[in-house]
Amino acid sequence: MMRRGQLSGLGSAASHHTQLLENKIAVQEAEIEQLLRDNHSLSSGHVALREALVAASQDVQKLKSHIRSIQTESDIQIRILVDKIAKGEVDIRAGDSMKKDLQEAYTEAQSLATSRQELSVQIQRASQELKKVNSDVKCIPDLQAELDGLVQEHQRLR
Repeated sequence: MMRRGQLSGLGSAASHHTQLLENKIAVQEAEIEQLLRDNHSLSSGHVALREALVAASQDVQKLKSHIRSIQTESDIQIRILVDKIAKGEVDIRAGDSMKKDLQEAYTEAQSLATSRQELSVQIQRASQELKKVNSDVKCIPDLQAELDGLVQEHQRLR
């Protein structure tokens, strides 16, 4: 009879041990599920960063093209105005009626010069934004390395 009591005591201990193991497995399953969610989130973030990099690169190309276009257009307008001014100076020597036209051309040149200065400021801002985008792009390898580390840790934990 003593053995039955001892066995029933062991059965209770085994049941308790089984319960502890089941709880431990449940906790591990929850951790694995969380790691899977974290991995999916990181993967989504990585994809979003790659898409942002592509978009930023496209924006940079568009900005460069726009800047070249603005510079070319401004140079053409300045050349045209310089030619107008030169012709106007010749006409001033020929007569006073041309003096008024020259003054208008000069005013227009000043306006364009002001516009060019404003465009230069815009170009500087665009260049600063480009530098910022480039510095953001430089962070991507660090983020990728961190992601790779987390993926390796996740795989190791599996």
